[in-house]
Amino acid sequence: MTDFLPKGHQVLAERLIEGRHVARMININAQSKALALLAGRRRIRQRGRGVDFEEVRLYAPGDDIRTIDWRVTARSGDPHTKLFQEDREQPIVLMVDLRSPMWFGSKNCFKSVLASHVASVLAWAGLEAGERVGGIAMTDAGIFEIKPQRSKRSVLRLLRLMESAPSPDAAANHQNPPISWSTALNQLKNLSRPGARLMLISDFSDFLSEPNVEKTLRDIVGHRQVVCFKVTDPLDATLPPAGRYAISDGTRQIKMDTSQQAIRQRYQIDFERSQQDVIDYLRRYQVPLVTVDTDENPNELLQQVFPKR
Repeated sequence: MTDFLPKGHQVLAERLIEGRHVARMININAQSKALALLAGRRRIRQRGRGVDFEEVRLYAPGDDIRTIDWRVTARSGDPHTKLFQEDREQPIVLMVDLRSPMWFGSKNCFKSVLASHVASVLAWAGLEAGERVGGIAMTDAGIFEIKPQRSKRSVLRLLRLMESAPSPDAAANHQNPPISWSTALNQLKNLSRPGARLMLISDFSDFLSEPNVEKTLRDIVGHRQVVCFKVTDPLDATLPPAGRYAISDGTRQIKMDTSQQAIRQRYQIDFERSQQDVIDYLRRYQVPLVTVDTDENPNELLQQVFPKR
């Protein structure tokens, strides 16, 4: 699977399409022990599948017309579908962070490219498992969504959405207000129904800085499975070799001297502390946090998290 690894600084749909080859090597329905341990529990809750009738809901494109409940349809005027436990849907809804801090990388690729690669593999794996797939992209220009559907076209639209995310320079020309996690999570909640599986992919650098995140997250995890993928780069944890470097966020530039040992130690300690803070925060809600680095093979990691039996 070395041919299907993320590369470079640009998100390309043609590369993301290749994620379908990796998706065949994983089972997104698998519950690995590693994932359960990361969540701080023995196993991940998952709705059972049987043959018992569960509920009636509005008909959605892709439903088997043989499951239409004609009585409810006639009474309400809108087509409704019967759901059985064996048919219990668990749509895969992705949230990919493509804002400015993700447009950075010192090894194989930018964090934004790695995040998009992971999202593409999960999307293809969801489709392979027969689930609806959709998601949202957080960008500096706004939040954009693709509604979950059980079709290759839906996955391709999601991949093109990630490819079209504006660069920090392009977004800066429009003076858009910062995108908050609270807004993104609320949109994610509205896009997904109870029982869905949500995959959040970000560096989570500003996740704990918003006071309203906790309430929204609590509402989400009460009725949905959530897995978080934290995208990192070696320079997030360790400063480059001793020297003077110019650092820019796209609008401002400063000089940094990395030769002082005290500064290097403080930098590493601050990263480790922020990393642990996010882990501890999510563990309170039994949400696993999987770390994926630009210096690692994400395909091998996904195989460990979602092993093919």
